[in-house]
Amino acid sequence: MNSTEQEEKAMSKASKKEIFGWAMFDFANSSFTTVIVTVIFSAYFVSHVVGDDVSGVKYWGWALCISNLIVIMVGPVLGAVADFSASKKKFLFLSYLICVVFTALLFFVKGGDILLGIAIFIIANIGFAAGENFCSAFLPEIARPDQMGRISGYGWAVGYVGGLLSLILCLILFKSWGQGELQIRTTFLITAVFFLLSALPTFMFLKERRRPQVSTGTKSYIQIGFKRLSETFKDMRNFGELIKFLSVFFLYSCGIATVISFSAIYAESVIHFSKSETLLFFIVVQVSSSIGAFAFGFVEDKLGAKKTISITLIIWIIVVLGAYWSPSKGVFWAIGNLAGLAIGSSQSSSRALVALFTPESKSAEFFGLWGLSGKLAATIGIYSYSFITVLTGSMKSAILMMAFFFVAGLVGMIFVNEEKGRRAVRRYNDEGLN
Repeated sequence: MNSTEQEEKAMSKASKKEIFGWAMFDFANSSFTTVIVTVIFSAYFVSHVVGDDVSGVKYWGWALCISNLIVIMVGPVLGAVADFSASKKKFLFLSYLICVVFTALLFFVKGGDILLGIAIFIIANIGFAAGENFCSAFLPEIARPDQMGRISGYGWAVGYVGGLLSLILCLILFKSWGQGELQIRTTFLITAVFFLLSALPTFMFLKERRRPQVSTGTKSYIQIGFKRLSETFKDMRNFGELIKFLSVFFLYSCGIATVISFSAIYAESVIHFSKSETLLFFIVVQVSSSIGAFAFGFVEDKLGAKKTISITLIIWIIVVLGAYWSPSKGVFWAIGNLAGLAIGSSQSSSRALVALFTPESKSAEFFGLWGLSGKLAATIGIYSYSFITVLTGSMKSAILMMAFFFVAGLVGMIFVNEEKGRRAVRRYNDEGLN
């Protein structure tokens, strides 16, 4: 075994403590997606900050799209810099601090503070998205190929537990103190503190395995980042299956990101859930999401990521059609829990498949491209939902549009060859191209 093979073998093994530390970042940052993006701040922004459903959806869509576009522009470059300088953990820590601080600042957003709310949320969401990419980039280093689905699923499952606990804390606050504007804004502080404390094990246990490649000389890291990114795009010709999958991932992520961003708004505006009903609904959905992510991790290791993703896309199609048709709160509860099973498993399996198609030496770069694809999809999906809502005055018409994205993704998965993608990574490593 040569030195490169020895290094790769060592890098593919991680202790249970380190895997726990890695998964705890999913646990921690799920509080942001759950409380801020999905359940409380999104609905608060529409109903309290803007005060009008249609205009609120439009402004919320703008905030999400702008933050996603910024991540699209800088994410791959930062990933290239992180790989070159062996600084994924440092970049992860910086993005974590940005998200925590600006999540806390959302407390100061009151009724009518539309621009302030948009500005603070955009920065917080940029920090969240960047951190999500850097954390995911560690997956090829801590898991062997035959463990990708299981460990990725473990991270997503633990993440939904974190989202669940953060919602329970908010529900306790509402039950004991009421549901006025001050109480709602206090949940943003709770979320920031939850994220701050829960992510500490990540920085205690997760290791930075790689070493800086060479001295930067007269070039700055940013210049090297752009150069590395240029080389990465050239190298992508060696990873045709990854290119195919990222294209397919883009299609169905348009639907997933939109459901995450507007589900609470839809529940309160269309199904007429109260704030407490919405919280309880998403608490239960977090449980089903965690179960889905954990269980489908084993399904993926048995059937493969491609088949697992295809199964979840079929579930998504049923969910969207069911949400459009839903005649009552009871039916919506059933549809929501089915969505929970799909959301955790589809995202976990997608991350695992990217990891399987990614050489370790380019993990942050390729996961930066994965983030680019996901954020571009979120931008398109969210804009489509907002545009159709404003055009028709109906969120039900907009939610039906999401079925198109899931059907397109299901068809696209037919053309992804999982084994061919694995072989490309082995060939890249064997030839010493990294």
